[in-house]
Amino acid sequence: MLNGTLTPKKVRPNIDLSLWEKLYIFEVVRGLYITSRHFVIHLFGFIFPPAGKKRSIPTVYYPEEKVTLPEAYRGRPLLVMKEDKTEKCVACGLCEKICPGKAIAISPREKENGDRFPFKFVIDMSRCIFCGFCEEVCPKEAIVMSKEYESLATYNRENMIYNKEMLLRPEKELKARIDYVRRIYSKCNQ
Repeated sequence: MLNGTLTPKKVRPNIDLSLWEKLYIFEVVRGLYITSRHFVIHLFGFIFPPAGKKRSIPTVYYPEEKVTLPEAYRGRPLLVMKEDKTEKCVACGLCEKICPGKAIAISPREKENGDRFPFKFVIDMSRCIFCGFCEEVCPKEAIVMSKEYESLATYNRENMIYNKEMLLRPEKELKARIDYVRRIYSKCNQ
């Protein structure tokens, strides 16, 4: 832009290409060579895996081999169960309110001593988007994202609705995830 006016860019419309360049023969042959080379290497690597060496093919042979999940992986949400077999959840409803998919439904009740607990806690995994907001907002660390993903594969939508009893896991099983949550979200609270 000079003195408030736009200056057009100069384009060279008449570039002289040789016949070889116009046909792109070399690039097409080079692309076919690379694709064929990868096909043959991976085909023989699959049929005759190298003994004692780590294979170069990044394929995981599921279910014989399991995927190594990263620490931050967010799978199916689970409820944390205390040692006395009761849930840590106090039915505050924050996870239900923040859930963008509206996948969580809680019906709270009160005990005689005034403590609240979720009488019903339901997660519809067909609506869950695995965002982790429920885990982040929970003041009691009562809901965490697990590394469970295999149970989510189903042909029936009714099998994707989990009640409180199906979601409860002992705190010892979820200790690694709870420690991760404390470490990652404590940075935000400083």
